[in-house]
Amino acid sequence: MSLEVITDLQRWQDMIDDLPDFCGKIYYQPAYYRAFEINGDGRPAALYFTDGDTEIFYPFLLRAIPAQLGGEGYFDMQSAYGYGGPAIFGGTAEAVARFSDEFAEWADRANIVAEFIRFNPLYSSSLLTNIYKLELNRTTVSVDLLDGFESLLAQASAPRQRNYRKALKSGLKFVTLTDYQLFTDMYEEAMHRLAADSYYYFSPQHFAALAGLPQETRSFVGVQDSAGRLLATGMFLFDELSAHYHLGASSEAGREYQPNAFMMFEAAKAAVQADISVLHLGGGLSLAEDDGLFRFKAGFSKHHHQFFIARRIHRAQLYQQISQVWQAKTGQKPGILLHYHEGLEHADV
Repeated sequence: MSLEVITDLQRWQDMIDDLPDFCGKIYYQPAYYRAFEINGDGRPAALYFTDGDTEIFYPFLLRAIPAQLGGEGYFDMQSAYGYGGPAIFGGTAEAVARFSDEFAEWADRANIVAEFIRFNPLYSSSLLTNIYKLELNRTTVSVDLLDGFESLLAQASAPRQRNYRKALKSGLKFVTLTDYQLFTDMYEEAMHRLAADSYYYFSPQHFAALAGLPQETRSFVGVQDSAGRLLATGMFLFDELSAHYHLGASSEAGREYQPNAFMMFEAAKAAVQADISVLHLGGGLSLAEDDGLFRFKAGFSKHHHQFFIARRIHRAQLYQQISQVWQAKTGQKPGILLHYHEGLEHADV
């Protein structure tokens, strides 16, 4: 039995390459985590646990707690944006329990105060319920590609099929963007237009790092009208088994054509041609039954998945002290577990 802490990205790459393929493996890649380090979200690290035939790989971002809050020398950890959590191979309940014990000892030595996990809805283990208190965050949608494009089109809802036929009749074209900044420009404009939460904003350096991922693991695509105007853009991520709609945006000018629906269908067609088995569209913005984004995505497929998160506080007294200092300095109330990283640039320090 052993627990290895991995911070060297080449060692990480060698390790993840040796693990079995699974849907969502792209979100466990060191280069993906490096993009979030560049975004200012913490240092990439991973734990690799072995016990007999059991292997567990758990990547995360390690972030120092602000010293002005009394957190000097202490850290928190969280999964990168997207999906993650411990990936378990050949696990038994006994081995997972021993991993939990080893993790607790490591977290104590590493001065971990709090931990936030976004679990992979396409690759999760029932054994996780033994060591985490899972919270259902939202429902996600995937499209089965194994029976080909015509089959998935026939299984889509009537409104989505109409969207697709109208787009074809209107002369819309699905294109690969050679300049990723065409995507980032439209994405940022859309986030401003929608007054999106800061959670959905990323730095130019972050997008440049994602664009630098191996070409077979990412693509920037768009939808053009017959005049060549760009109406929608999207970023998709890939691993051996699955494709993932990562981020996307559309222009005001293209709303009447529903270019996002056309983009999803054409991306699915391209994934079928690449022998990928599933396209994961993600979920809505909430668990609400009337969530518009979820209803849109659910129109493509009836394959739904549960997206869980977990929140753990490892040093409760210190966490409470840090939170109280943060509230006093910022005049804000906590909205998320790791709230104390926000708003300090405007705090009374």
